[in-house]
Amino acid sequence: MTDEPIIEVKNLWKRYGLPPFLPWKKHQVADHEWALRDISFTVPRGGSLGILGRNGAGKSTLLKLLAGVTPPDKGGIAMRGKVFPMIELTAGMSMELSGLENIRILGTIMGLNGKEIEKIIPEVGDFCELGDWLYKPVWQYSSGMVGRLAFGVAVNLKADILLVDEVLSTGDIMFQRKSLKKMYSLLAGGTTLIFVSHNPNMVERICSDGLLLQNGNAIFYGEATQASKEYIKMTRKSLSTANQLHDINDRTGSGEIRITNIALYDNDKIPITCVKAYESFIIGLEYRASDSLDKIGVDILISDQNNKVIAVLRTSNNELISVTKNTTGIIFCSILFNPLRGDLFSLTVKISDGVIIDMVNDIFTFSSLDPHDSAGKVSWMGDVVIENTWQVKEY
Repeated sequence: MTDEPIIEVKNLWKRYGLPPFLPWKKHQVADHEWALRDISFTVPRGGSLGILGRNGAGKSTLLKLLAGVTPPDKGGIAMRGKVFPMIELTAGMSMELSGLENIRILGTIMGLNGKEIEKIIPEVGDFCELGDWLYKPVWQYSSGMVGRLAFGVAVNLKADILLVDEVLSTGDIMFQRKSLKKMYSLLAGGTTLIFVSHNPNMVERICSDGLLLQNGNAIFYGEATQASKEYIKMTRKSLSTANQLHDINDRTGSGEIRITNIALYDNDKIPITCVKAYESFIIGLEYRASDSLDKIGVDILISDQNNKVIAVLRTSNNELISVTKNTTGIIFCSILFNPLRGDLFSLTVKISDGVIIDMVNDIFTFSSLDPHDSAGKVSWMGDVVIENTWQVKEY
């Protein structure tokens, strides 16, 4: 990697909204109309920049500006090289044509001649692992197959700059690993990468630098490892007020029981703020009951920092609980062995007896740290099975 900048973005502004009706009239732009505000960064040739941010932060807008899909309102962008944007998987494809014909179309769009296209076709076909599907119309493909084809074309066209929007979540685990390995190879060969993601761990693994966006503003620009930490910190802060359940309005259910607080405990039921991997802990759900109910079930859904549900803790048929009218209490869910490793998990709680009585989404966040891994990386692939037991105590 050299110090020569291949991408330069200076004082970039982009707004959305209606233009003034009379062009000679000055239009005062409302603050919420700016999708991006004064964004600046550079990426050296062979470098990699991960762009993080929650929904609506401006990530996709920035990617479209870099791809030339839409122009900026203020500021400048310099892209010194052949750009391949993977903003939408089907961009540039014809669903009626075969995968093979689409490879030729995308190669032509990228400026390859006939011989160059025919040379990469075996490479793309081998990478995508589509077999005979390569000769069938794309409309017959599953979304994962379309993603394989698009990503296979992108990484074999030898573009100078790749603009990638979450495509590494496409396909099965083995293809994701293969794609990740290919990405490392491209970076080692001098390809420049702009990678937009909600996954800070993936950004940290792939990218050398990170840009964190919030409401169109760049709130951090620097090393990817630190950008990942800042993103997790920002996400946790935005969810921290949700841990105060008394003021939650965004909840569903008939309301005979309401969860009023959530806390974590050790085995002696002493409150803790963080749990440790491979050890036991307890989730406590404080509640208020306005009516007597018998044999009600409780579900606790655990989601990772990508908002993917990875585990469900559920009362069994012989653990259904009962509550008395006009009482308060606490429902304990004991985790016998904690397989979670990561810096940000969120809980969704549902109480029901055939119909939902109370349900609140993403209401509590916590960390589960591995004493042998201070980085707090997520260590599983797929869903997690967590053994648990339940009990209730009325006050």
